[in-house]
Amino acid sequence: MREAPSSTHAWLHSNLSHRFYKLQFDDLKSIGYISISRTINKRQHQLSSSTSLQQLFINPYSHIYSVNCILASMATKHKSLLPLLLLTLLSLSALCTISQAKEDPQLRECRRECSQRPQQQREQCEERCWEKHQQRGREQERERERELVDNPKGEAEKRYGQCREQCEESQHGEAQHKQCVQRCQQRYEQETRERGQEQGRERGQGKEVDPQERVHQCKKECKEEHGERQGRQQCEQRCEEREYRREHGGRDGLNPRREEQEEEEEEREERGGENPYVFKREHFKQKLRTEHGNIRVLKNFAKKSKLLLGIANYRLAVLELNPRTFLLPNHWDADDLCYVVKGRGTVTVLKKEEKESHEIRRGDIMKVDAGSIVYVINSDSREKLIIAKLVNPISTPGKFEAFFGAGGENPESFYRAFSDEVLEAAFNTQRDKIERIFGKQKRGPIVRASEEQIRAMTHRSSEGSHLWPFGEGGRFGESKGTFNLLKKRPTFSNQHGELYEADSNDWRQLGDLDVKISLANITSGSMLAPFYNSRSTKIAVVVQGQGRVEIICPHLAKESETRTRRSRERYEEEEEEEQGQRAQQGQRYRKVRANLFPGTVFVVPAGHPNVEIASRDENLQIMCFETRAEKNQRVFLAGRNNVLRKMEKEAKELAFDTSAKEVDELFDSQREEAFVPGPESRRSQGGSGGRGHGREFIESIVEAAVGM
Repeated sequence: MREAPSSTHAWLHSNLSHRFYKLQFDDLKSIGYISISRTINKRQHQLSSSTSLQQLFINPYSHIYSVNCILASMATKHKSLLPLLLLTLLSLSALCTISQAKEDPQLRECRRECSQRPQQQREQCEERCWEKHQQRGREQERERERELVDNPKGEAEKRYGQCREQCEESQHGEAQHKQCVQRCQQRYEQETRERGQEQGRERGQGKEVDPQERVHQCKKECKEEHGERQGRQQCEQRCEEREYRREHGGRDGLNPRREEQEEEEEEREERGGENPYVFKREHFKQKLRTEHGNIRVLKNFAKKSKLLLGIANYRLAVLELNPRTFLLPNHWDADDLCYVVKGRGTVTVLKKEEKESHEIRRGDIMKVDAGSIVYVINSDSREKLIIAKLVNPISTPGKFEAFFGAGGENPESFYRAFSDEVLEAAFNTQRDKIERIFGKQKRGPIVRASEEQIRAMTHRSSEGSHLWPFGEGGRFGESKGTFNLLKKRPTFSNQHGELYEADSNDWRQLGDLDVKISLANITSGSMLAPFYNSRSTKIAVVVQGQGRVEIICPHLAKESETRTRRSRERYEEEEEEEQGQRAQQGQRYRKVRANLFPGTVFVVPAGHPNVEIASRDENLQIMCFETRAEKNQRVFLAGRNNVLRKMEKEAKELAFDTSAKEVDELFDSQREEAFVPGPESRRSQGGSGGRGHGREFIESIVEAAVGM
């Protein structure tokens, strides 16, 4: 073949560089790699000329610049390969696009949140996103390795579940969804067969793992996970204890492997991960979904952690409808307390022979009794309708289902489950007509409605709704079906925030579920002062803005101090000694901290001090369902309404082991009530750190408050 001109080589090198630079620059910039040339040199050093294309194709994101350099080099040395190299370039571009589409959802969400921040903070935020993404990857890889050793079938089942979740979250039609599920099933069956064959070969070869190597590897993982931080020593000790149980057959003659798995599962259940009180968007499961909207339900609280057993029968759900859409009539086997987070629309409720229609808007509260047939319209042409729901199942504790009478094949009407002769007798109609009615709907539970249909249903609802003082209901703000929280005067209000609350005294129907609903609007840079609820467990949903929450928990502190269960014969005496030491030292607490973004859910059990802080950039709005509201009291621990200010002089001196005057100086320093300036606001204003009061002194205040 005739030699290509040297200008072609230059064009190829330039084009390769340009295309890959163009494709990946935003990603590199977002994760902090500002120097492109430094990354190229680093990758050139890492990859030898023998690097296989298969490795490069597996992870084109990580090797993209190395491919650039390799292809350019090959083009210079082997000019006859130009067509093949150009084809490879196009293939890599396609693979990079696919890789970008399959990006980690948590990373994508984190980067999206960073993009909303000021430019000065954005790059640091995106670097943290990438570091967290890499840390998650390392932890998942270690977990997979452990699962493959301890429970290979369980690992395959886990991947199968994740695959099914991805199918549920995808926005494809019904046929593509079924194909996706079938692929997950085939992959699971293949992995199970292959792992079984591999285990058989290993048993045949008598393959065993050296116990010392197993302990060494376990401690290495502890170092990678904890570094030099607190928790590494306990982690390494658990490594040795697990190996001891393997060698000595476990306690009471139990299977050591099964015992270890049971203990780790109990630990995970008790701990609920690092943070049992915070739920992110990925903790929701799609219950109903079409291209026009969805209903997603948060996982059962008690399954996240046993610490949340007190609200195990409650579920949190979110209804999201796109503009001009219609949710088909259905009923749930659960009572349903609704709060309109965003948008406006119409809700129609059918009970026995009654029909109630209500126009709803942001801030409205509505209760739907179990068994009531409901359909919802989003009447807005531009804005989504979002409704948060506290669901209280009545048939099966912690579980509920939707029942569609109207419908057809999708959603399936429950009428279709009856036998044909029963339906013919019930409707006094021939079978073919019944099949035509209950077999036509195939568009799903949420469908698009025409403007004329929306206008007609909205007009009839406005004629039939009852709004005080023109309709039924006698007390201020009460209607037959809805109550608007934002129309009520705030309980607390100052330049740092507002708190709106509604209970059974404001709207009688809240008393049926013994629930209070509140909305806190915290000004940017401010915070809701530390407090706790005497009886209520708070289920909070972040409606708008960003910030963070801190929850003080004694249960998690006990878990972190307590070792994993050990062999009774070996450690019984040592356990008694530890318990005696803990009794002398008194109560300990652990701070649970989490960043807050729109859609984040967090739970604060009764008695747990907590604080919510808004970022400096925007206000933070948090909507709360508070259970056991009837006799609950909100107890503030700082500010002008700090309950500890009521203590007698002598009680203060005994409780804090210092003069009452010094205690009063601390308590009187904050003149605001409920909402106060946040930590960042105080730093920017050059505020002092507590006027000389030490950290131990302030922590003793929390101890005194919780012990009241």
